[in-house]
Amino acid sequence: MTEQKRGGRRQGAGRKKGTKNKVTVDLKNKAAEYTEEAIQVFVEIMRDSEAPAATRLQAADKILDRGYGRPAVHIEAQHSAKMDPELMQKLETEFVDRMANARERQRQVLIERGLLDE
Repeated sequence: MTEQKRGGRRQGAGRKKGTKNKVTVDLKNKAAEYTEEAIQVFVEIMRDSEAPAATRLQAADKILDRGYGRPAVHIEAQHSAKMDPELMQKLETEFVDRMANARERQRQVLIERGLLDE
């Protein structure tokens, strides 16, 4: 009986390095059709004097990111304490929950402004 290898990475399998994912390329091409309109939405929000300052600032920030690229961030950290796995799990859960709440708040604002259908 011959032994068969199962699972794991096989030599030569998968997409070759440097080859673009066709789904991603198609999605990027489709999204590119709306670039001008999306930038205009950012400009409208940024100029809306009745919009919250934080929302206007985010719109301005996104415009600058697209025009000049995101600024480089250099983070230097040193630590010597060991992180308790239970605490790490709690922090991760809290982070995920807060991000979900933030996305929902953003969705509600976009719906209120008529920029997103329910």
